Amino acid sequence: EDAVKEVMDGILPKKSRKIYEAQYDTFVKWCCQRKLENVNEDVLLVFFCGEIENPFFLDSMGALFDAKDNAEWYKPKNAKVLTLDQIDKFLLEVPDKDFLMIKVALIFGVAGACRGKELHQLTISDVTDMDHALLVNVRNTKNNVDRNFIINNSNKNGIDLIEVCRKYMALRKPETTHSRFFVRYEKSQCTVQAIGKNTFGKIPQKVAEYLNLPNSTIYTGHCFRRTSASLLADSGASIDVWKRHGGWKSASVAEGYIENSINTKKIVADSIFGLGVGNSTESASAHQVSGSAVSASSASSTSSKNNILQNTIDGANRLLNIVNCSNVNIHVNINTNNKDL
Repeated sequence: EDAVKEVMDGILPKKSRKIYEAQYDTFVKWCCQRKLENVNEDVLLVFFCGEIENPFFLDSMGALFDAKDNAEWYKPKNAKVLTLDQIDKFLLEVPDKDFLMIKVALIFGVAGACRGKELHQLTISDVTDMDHALLVNVRNTKNNVDRNFIINNSNKNGIDLIEVCRKYMALRKPETTHSRFFVRYEKSQCTVQAIGKNTFGKIPQKVAEYLNLPNSTIYTGHCFRRTSASLLADSGASIDVWKRHGGWKSASVAEGYIENSINTKKIVADSIFGLGVGNSTESASAHQVSGSAVSASSASSTSSKNNILQNTIDGANRLLNIVNCSNVNIHVNINTNNKDL
């Protein structure tokens, strides 16, 4: 019993344990009312599909029962993501007078793969100005994995991300009594009132509305986190880097983003039609960054190997810009006598 309790304590997230246990109690009572002694797949399907009016009740039971694959009607709704061009357009075109706070929330959310609740909980002590960059610490996350990220000026369009954030930080009133980083912004001035967590859930929608994107209501509070993951996947980053960046524990979740990456699909298409790693610069970069081994035949020339090396470095630099780790040094060793690079 002690061993079982220890396992269960590790499965159920502490912050939502009461919700899961309450839903499980509902299921147990339902079984008792019908005098069901043996719980099997059929019983679960009847309970999920036939007895509960809201079919998405299945979500709250997901940590205890893995029945999603058996429910054909279940279609998870994922938040829409923003492209890099759309982000740049918003940051360049929107006037600071009315949208400065939203700009900063967008920068923080995408740079750090932040959930709305994580942005809401940020404090002024979590943000450190290091002159050349901003270091942001994210604490009390959903999966209890604290992480940090960097905001620097690696944007290809030359947008001064740091100065946008500093401008907002400088407007904080000295008489503000709380430590929340995000405070309300009105008419080019910050107030002393902290921003509520529900407001962060609607910020992506406001960005989408300004950009005149269709179905703007689909851009929910999880948009910035999914956008960050998608941009990182498109860069060709490995699953390990991707998991560390967003604090994801599950490799299957990471694989889902990489599987849906447009660049990854292009690499697959190139491979199918004969444009493999050796002939496609983009394929070589993505495969090298993701940790794949590139092998050349023993008769390959040094020039060919150097081309692959350059592709590797270019891909790594793109990855470092995405995860904002420009202070990391890359050391590459090459043996021209070895057929494997």
